[in-house]
Amino acid sequence: MKRMWTVGMCCLMAAAGAETFSIERNDPRPFRIHGSSDETPATKAMYRELAAEVKRVTGVDVQVLGYAPAFAGDFYVSTQPWDAKGAWTLGNRNGIMGIHGSDVQATEAALRHFIDTRLKPVPSDAGRLAWTDLRETKGPQWADVRARTVAAVAAKRAAEKAPEWENELVNYVNVEPARAYSFPLASTAAALTPELPETPYVKSLDGTWRYNWCGAPDQRPRDFWKPDFDDRAWYTIDVPSCVEMKGFGVPQYSNIKYPHPPKPPYTDRAYNPVSSYRTTFTVPADWKGRPVFLRFEGVYSAYYVWVNGKKVGFSEDSCTAHEFNVTPYLDTSRADAPNTLAVEVYRWSDGAYLEDQDFFRFSGIYRSVLLFSPPPVEIRDFFFRYDLAADFKSAQVKLAVELRRLAGAPTGAVACTAALYDAAFRKVADLERTGQRENGTFLDFACALPTPRLWSAEDPCLYTLVLQTQPAQPRLAPDIRAAKVGFMKTELMPNGALHVNGKPVKFKGVNRHDASPVNGRAVTRAEMLRDVLLMKRYNIDTVRTAHYPNDPYFYHLCARYGLYVQAEANVESHGMGYGVACLASPPSWTQAHIDRCRDMVVNWRNLPCVFSWSWGNETGQGPTFDLVDAACRAVDATRPTCYRQDCERFPIDGPGYPSIADVVARGRRAKCSFLFEYAHSMGNALGNFAEYWDAFYASPSLTGGCIWDWVDQAVWVETDRTGPDGRRQRYLAYGGDHDEQPNDGNFCANGILDAERNVTPKLVEVGHVHRNVKVERVEEAGKGKAADGILQIWNRFAFTPLNRFAANWELLEDGVKVAGGAWDVPDVPPAAKVRVPFPAGVRAYARKPGCEYLLNVSFALRDDAPWAKKGHVIARDQIAVARAAAPAAPARDAVARAVEEGDRVTVAAGATVAVFSKKTGTLAKLTMNGRTVLADSADGIVRGPRLTCMRAFTDNDKWLRGAFYASGLTQLRFHVRTFQVVKAPDGAVERVRAVVEVNGAKSAGFTHAADYVFGRGGALTIESRATPFGRMPPALPRFGLSLMLDARLENMAYYGRGPFENYVDRCTGSFLGRYASTVTDQYVAYVRPQDNGYKGDVRWVTFTDGDGVGVKVTASAPLFVQALHYSCEDLEFARHRDRQERIWNVKPPRREVCLNLDLRQLGLGGASCGPKPEAAYIFPIQPEAWRVTLEPVGGNAK
Repeated sequence: MKRMWTVGMCCLMAAAGAETFSIERNDPRPFRIHGSSDETPATKAMYRELAAEVKRVTGVDVQVLGYAPAFAGDFYVSTQPWDAKGAWTLGNRNGIMGIHGSDVQATEAALRHFIDTRLKPVPSDAGRLAWTDLRETKGPQWADVRARTVAAVAAKRAAEKAPEWENELVNYVNVEPARAYSFPLASTAAALTPELPETPYVKSLDGTWRYNWCGAPDQRPRDFWKPDFDDRAWYTIDVPSCVEMKGFGVPQYSNIKYPHPPKPPYTDRAYNPVSSYRTTFTVPADWKGRPVFLRFEGVYSAYYVWVNGKKVGFSEDSCTAHEFNVTPYLDTSRADAPNTLAVEVYRWSDGAYLEDQDFFRFSGIYRSVLLFSPPPVEIRDFFFRYDLAADFKSAQVKLAVELRRLAGAPTGAVACTAALYDAAFRKVADLERTGQRENGTFLDFACALPTPRLWSAEDPCLYTLVLQTQPAQPRLAPDIRAAKVGFMKTELMPNGALHVNGKPVKFKGVNRHDASPVNGRAVTRAEMLRDVLLMKRYNIDTVRTAHYPNDPYFYHLCARYGLYVQAEANVESHGMGYGVACLASPPSWTQAHIDRCRDMVVNWRNLPCVFSWSWGNETGQGPTFDLVDAACRAVDATRPTCYRQDCERFPIDGPGYPSIADVVARGRRAKCSFLFEYAHSMGNALGNFAEYWDAFYASPSLTGGCIWDWVDQAVWVETDRTGPDGRRQRYLAYGGDHDEQPNDGNFCANGILDAERNVTPKLVEVGHVHRNVKVERVEEAGKGKAADGILQIWNRFAFTPLNRFAANWELLEDGVKVAGGAWDVPDVPPAAKVRVPFPAGVRAYARKPGCEYLLNVSFALRDDAPWAKKGHVIARDQIAVARAAAPAAPARDAVARAVEEGDRVTVAAGATVAVFSKKTGTLAKLTMNGRTVLADSADGIVRGPRLTCMRAFTDNDKWLRGAFYASGLTQLRFHVRTFQVVKAPDGAVERVRAVVEVNGAKSAGFTHAADYVFGRGGALTIESRATPFGRMPPALPRFGLSLMLDARLENMAYYGRGPFENYVDRCTGSFLGRYASTVTDQYVAYVRPQDNGYKGDVRWVTFTDGDGVGVKVTASAPLFVQALHYSCEDLEFARHRDRQERIWNVKPPRREVCLNLDLRQLGLGGASCGPKPEAAYIFPIQPEAWRVTLEPVGGNAK
């Protein structure tokens, strides 16, 4: 059986109901004009003309933008080529006014027609523009010429004698039609388990296979598929695995550019690695007389299969399981006869043009291979669906079953039964057969279920559907199949909200790639389970399978543990661009799109966790997606469908990486907005994340979205070095580390988890922002201030009442717990808010004047959940009860004395001795209580405090990095302008004053005046005044004092935000408190080293040695504190960036403590792919005055 493009399909362009595109007078909603990447100067001029006409009539300013996906309110102008010169179409669909031509000239003509006939005739005083169901065309349309276009391509491929792997019209040869995920079972009892059921009718072929690799098709062994081929000299390889992770070829990370010349459907014959596999297997004896199927769950990217020297078939689509009926190819001469299996895998093929995802490129058999054996009369496929009553309290179940007779099947009728079991595996319904078609091949069943327990991510209740054939002859084995099913209804509402089971839901999601640092794309079940458990524990309830179907086991976990799934097809071709070359328009590529999408739907349509279907990612726009949607909705019309890049054809807008202002503006529209990708988490990231969720909750049409992305895509590379522990050193590699071209650097390291799936500060922030119970002080009506002692509890769950959780509180006094206990709160219904007083213990506590009081509240599981134990905290908040008094300046010590000797000035004040250098204008040495706090290690190496403003640029600082380097502030020079010791009449030192010019390489710099004042108890206060001058960059990364402390001061304790790293715009999940750790543990290991480890809102911090002796730091305002064993430059130049040659220059940690005490800090933002920090997190460059006090900690040490 050869499945190819058929020319008899029709193009469906109908929209449901009347639809109006309108612009009102002074309309506050956003309106934009988007063009394709092939726009001409004439087209751009007409964009401006169109905008002027809209403003003339409505007063609305329309933004004229370059290419980007269009959303509701946009005019979208593009060339979507088809074989008809001068043809065009225009009209409004899903809130977008589309104007498209068959060629560039036709697009210009369509735009001119729209302006002249639809805008210019409207009088200026009309005040409104509106078009209802507008649709105009000129010339033959795409659907009219599609058949002849495909026929011409087919003739060309035949004349070329194109192999299947370079022919876009051939996707499969002899591959079984897609079906629901299930396997034959031995009994009904086997189905009644929460896990995937075990069965004797499945045999895994995973293991060690014989293997050969070559770099080009012409080098491949031509006859390796013969049973007598001698493979003893071949290598061995694990199946499943990615061959590049086993040393054959190299992993290649590229985001957009293809790793081969972009000439679809052709590949680079000079370099297209081919992997040849061989293994043998036997068929279990108890499968005698039963058909046998061979299943590959994932192979990159195209492959042929032979069994016993006979070609079985060919397949593409690397991420969807494909099956072959190998029954006629088996050796049945004896029960234990060995069968030879040979597989030839091409790394790149025409299919690879649709697999241009943002990921490492791997190849090989990377998912499991197995055999399975149904009886001769099998349940080939089934579709479980239902209609829920308007009140969701009953369901009408409908089941369609397809039977198939295979070789050896007896004649005669075959009965089939269907039963439904609840979560406790009690039978709750026998489905009744209601009809049959095609002589019993297709059977229909139905039943009424009076009180179904609905499935949601909050309560993932699964039923078990069990099907069983009943052959007429008792001696024949039945086919028993099972599937986990459930009841969930997803609806798009008129206000743009997405409802699940009748309730509005905000989807708190992530994009997830299959990624393992050890195995590449070959992810283990343990890694998948860890993913799901961490998502649940950190309040992530949605996953987008970006950008391809995941391993079957992952879908099972989502359904079982409770994750909404946006199931996405293996379609992405952004390497071809979004203009005339994109693959969404050529008809010869349409069937490949359809097959990939439809097969995914058929595979997973029975799962309740799938809330929407996505037809791919970043493949441009074109008529192909009309046919994709029609074909897929023909096999499942129960869920919303979408495609991020072509929102003109779909009812869901999918803005990617918008600013918060853009999100707020989008929320003014009634079209559903789901952020398929946002909050790009590359490196040190997730600035402004809380503000996104403030916006989402403010509008019903903003339904949430999926963070990009879940886990860093990085793979281990072993080096030839050994570390201090004597073990071989290795590092996590990204694009360019294998000298591959093209590559996109560390743009693959975007996870809120690191590559090894460790909890990170980013994940902590996500878990807090996503919390489903929120507590805050409320404002007094009309007074604009927080009411004393009144809290609001907001239950943001859609289905879960608050009584499922135990509430607790604790009161902190200057960061120390002084009271706490259980909190008796009302049972707040889902989606409701209530007001309650402060806990009684807080109100009764006698507060001390001048102390800071903070109330921490938390909600924890009352009972064990499948994903966490009783007591797991699902939400927490911190409420300010009373602010601390402003810190006072320490009193001056009247007995401080100075001794000047050459360049040095030594001041002794109690147990503190400070040595100043007149050359550097800062401390050269500082001892407190006999212990060294800091000391210059050599002439010219300064350890004392200096004014600095640079950080090791984060991946999200790319908007600033170039301008900052250009400003010259990366090369600071410190020139002492004045240095003096100011003394009282009695000779005591009042202060040491230094004025230092901090010059960059160009005009920008600072004048830093510092007064060192000695206080009681050995305290040393640095009173700083800093004035900027010259041409400054758009922003400064930080602003404060940098110094290096003695290596022995390893222990760090502080009162501030923690315990995880936090930044000014990523700190809501880091509560104020007292924390203790080490300097070593402050380091956060990002794949590409960059600024890390900061703690914000620090009231005080201490650094002590093993005896508890050291220094305490306080300031006139809370500080941002960074303490690492790395300097800024150690991190800035450790690894290569995008488009640089490979660099791995990671230095061992320093012994000393590199300390930054910052007054100001730039936010992180998300500019690695998205907006820079919000304005509130970009501090102004202006004169500043502040003080920092160093005082001794611990007793006198010898």
